[in-house]
Amino acid sequence: MEPDYFIAILGPLKIISLLSVIVAFTGVVVFALWPSKKKSFDEAARLPLNED
Repeated sequence: MEPDYFIAILGPLKIISLLSVIVAFTGVVVFALWPSKKKSFDEAARLPLNED
């Protein structure tokens, strides 16, 4: 294959990969800040302080 082919698809691949990272990051932030998850995250935060 010609090297020009790889250079031609490099631009769209950069855009697609950037959008994928943005979507994944947004998904993780929304998951972490979702109100129904607060109780389980608070319990997990207290685990090291619990005595057996």
